[in-house]
Amino acid sequence: MLRALVVVVLAAVAAAPACKGSESALPAGEVGGGEPTRVPLVPKDHALYARFEGTSLDNGCSDDSACNKGGCSNEVCAAGDSAPGTCDVPEVQIPSAANCGCVSGECVWYSDGNLTLAAAAEKPAAAEQPGPRCGDVTCAAGETCIEYYGIAGPRGPKFETCGIPCPNGKCADGKKCITISDGPGPVCQ
Repeated sequence: MLRALVVVVLAAVAAAPACKGSESALPAGEVGGGEPTRVPLVPKDHALYARFEGTSLDNGCSDDSACNKGGCSNEVCAAGDSAPGTCDVPEVQIPSAANCGCVSGECVWYSDGNLTLAAAAEKPAAAEQPGPRCGDVTCAAGETCIEYYGIAGPRGPKFETCGIPCPNGKCADGKKCITISDGPGPVCQ
């Protein structure tokens, strides 16, 4: 009987996993399956969060293939083919070592936790902060200069107007995406 008990105990010890002290440690910044840890780079309270993360767009994702860089200087991380940007140079730049990808079901900028994003200066009130120039007009804050052709198409004159494009049909701040035929196309109003 004692011999059978010893055999059972030895079999159980042989089948048990090695002690934690004998496991090889995972490299820093990695979790279970060898996947790097993904830490969102842009805090939600950052002054440029909405711009960098394309919050007015549908950013849902199930993997990195849905996420793309957009904007004039690749500063926007968003789902879809091309995220619009304002084409001005932001005062804070996304670090070149940061990645755009799917984190917790949303396209965001991320790193392994070793990068930080510089704070942005406080923005002046919307009335004090001018938008980009559009022909002879300065657009309001948050608007971009949209170029389009009228009913004559490319054979006719090119027009410019200030507005907020909504190529994916999404608008922020309770606005609706309206398509203006023979005009700037889909814009938030």
